[in-house]
Amino acid sequence: MKNKTSIAFFLVGMLLGLPQFVLASEHHQEQISAWRLETQGWSINDHVVAAKAQEEKVQSPENRIQHLDTRTAHFENKPHFDPKGIHRNGLKLISSTLKGKINLLNEKVAWHYRQSDQAKLMELCGIIQNLWF
Repeated sequence: MKNKTSIAFFLVGMLLGLPQFVLASEHHQEQISAWRLETQGWSINDHVVAAKAQEEKVQSPENRIQHLDTRTAHFENKPHFDPKGIHRNGLKLISSTLKGKINLLNEKVAWHYRQSDQAKLMELCGIIQNLWF
């Protein structure tokens, strides 16, 4: 019970202290310009659209991996169709390669969502700063 209470106070303190920490930043304009340089001037909507496009690209390899896994399971259940395991090992290799591509695409999706969130935060900080001062 005591542990839950301390965690609750910590979270409330973080929520109250975070905006003050963000507003106290002296390098606010430098952060915005660095973000624009990093994203080459992309808007929030550009990042969301790019993330959605990358998510759609993930679907095709995922379906292919499922198909390869079912074929691999078929050869594992009936080893007499592939006595030396050549087909099974080839299918596993292709599946692992596709999983690597999916991981890369998922990292790109996450990056675009992080950039979108950061842009929203920068806009919010700018609005708050204009209202504050």
